[in-house]
Formats: sequence, structure tokens, C-alpha cells
Amino acid sequence: MSEMNGDDQAILPFDDGSAGRLIRRVWHEGRWYFSVVDVIAVLTDSDRPRKYWSDLKSKMLGEGFTELSAKIGQLKMRSALDGKQYKTDAADTETMLRIVQSVPSPKAEPIKQWLAHEGARRLDEVAAQLPEGQQRLLLRGEMADRNRALADAAAGSGVITSRDFAVFQDFGYMGLYGGEKARDIAARKGLAKGEKVLDWMNPEELASNIFRAAQTTAKLEREDTDNKADANQTHFTVGREVRETIARLGGTMPEDLPTPEQSIQQLERAEQQRIVAEQQPRLFPEDAAGK
Repeated sequence: MSEMNGDDQAILPFDDGSAGRLIRRVWHEGRWYFSVVDVIAVLTDSDRPRKYWSDLKSKMLGEGFTELSAKIGQLKMRSALDGKQYKTDAADTETMLRIVQSVPSPKAEPIKQWLAHEGARRLDEVAAQLPEGQQRLLLRGEMADRNRALADAAAGSGVITSRDFAVFQDFGYMGLYGGEKARDIAARKGLAKGEKVLDWMNPEELASNIFRAAQTTAKLEREDTDNKADANQTHFTVGREVRETIARLGGTMPEDLPTPEQSIQQLERAEQQRIVAEQQPRLFPEDAAGK
């Protein structure tokens, strides 16, 4: 009954009669984080879930749940109203289950089962069940997270300025794409100036780049790389090894994969319009619509 909608950060947990109730989630630091306000909205059917959560959080803190409060962070998630990203309280599966226990609701048990199931699912497992456009949205969000982690690791190796990072990224691309830099990839894809190559990759190409970024981050941290030259070489080496792995598996080289017809931004706009349209009240009852 769990059904993912088109937004990579919003999902409809189950058919409980609360049409339009979405629970947003985001892949962060290797696990899912869920919007607390969204879970509260489904549990309570409240028109003011933010107020309900604010009161509940104050009550829980008053009862000594300081450890729980420390595990609730602010993460950016996309609003279904205007499509923009705003910071909102988010919690991982374990923390979210504890919050649910504090809300008297007949939906508490189904929500707990859903959280336990969805929280344990890997990103690639979720993505594999989605249409290609939705896979791209999900994987592009993960790529953004991986690039942030990669930038942090590279900064510890002396990759400080935006120019440094651009050069560092090119070394990774050259390893993975058989010598192509970002500008070469963009030219081959026919992109306009300012368009990002990651926004014009299909799921398979995005997955290869996620692996490249994740493994480079781990290697830089594991080897405590302390200079730009070694960091650049590490990125190139990891990219090349990912490429060699693809070749051994008989896969398609990333430069030979097709370029999608729509950018990530175009997909986001289309999906956001669909979400908003689905939340609009029907003009006629369903049983009369076909008459």
C-alpha cells in the first residue's frame, strides 16, 4: 500500500482516507530522515500540525526527553505548495518511532509499521521501483548530498576555493569518463552555458557518479589526504576504477548513455504541478464522475 509520488522527498504512506497527506523524507548521512510535521499531520488529521508538534515537543522536553530533542534536526525539504525548499524538523526512523508513541492516534500502529519498513529500505531499492523520471529525482538528490560530503572531505585536503573544487571534480570526471572534463561532457550533451551536467543524466549515469563521489570521500578520509595534488589524483583513480568495474560487468560506459530529454528542473516543475493538482478538491464525487 505504500506509494511513492513523483517528488523525491515526498511519499504517501498508505491509503488511510487522508487524501493529500504526504510524508516528506530525505536521504541524509546514509539513512532516511522524515518530516516530523508531516507524520503528525497524518496521525492527528490536524489542520494545524505545526502547532500540535510545537506543543508536543515542549511537553516532551518538560518530561525530560532532552536526548530525543537532540536527535531532531532541521533539514531542507520541498514544499508541496510552492515547490521551494524550507528547513523543517526531521528525524530518523528510530527517533520518529519514539515521537509516534507519544501521539494518541488509531493510526499510530500502521505508521510505526510503515516507518520501520521504509526506514530500512536502501536508496537503490526504492529508486529501482520508480519510473525513470522519479528515479532521476531521487538519485539527483542523493548526488547533491554526496557532493556536499565530498566537498567537505576535499576541503580537508586543501581543496578550498571554488576553482580548486572545479579542478578536483574534473579529475574525477576524467577518470570515470575516459578523459572528459565537465565542459566536455556538457558539450557532448549539447547543454547551454550554465546548465549542470548532473541535471542531464539518466539513473544509470547518476548511480555511477554517486558511487564515484562516495568512494572518493571515503578514501580521502581513510588516507587522511593533506594536499590538493594527492586529492586530485585520488579522485581520478577512483573514477577510473569505477569505469573499469563497469567495463568488467559488461555495462555501458557513462559517455555512451543517452541524455534525457528533460532536465531535473523540468521534471521537478512537472511533478510539483502534479502534486498540487492531486491536492485540489474534485468538482464531482467519484461515483458520479463517470455518468
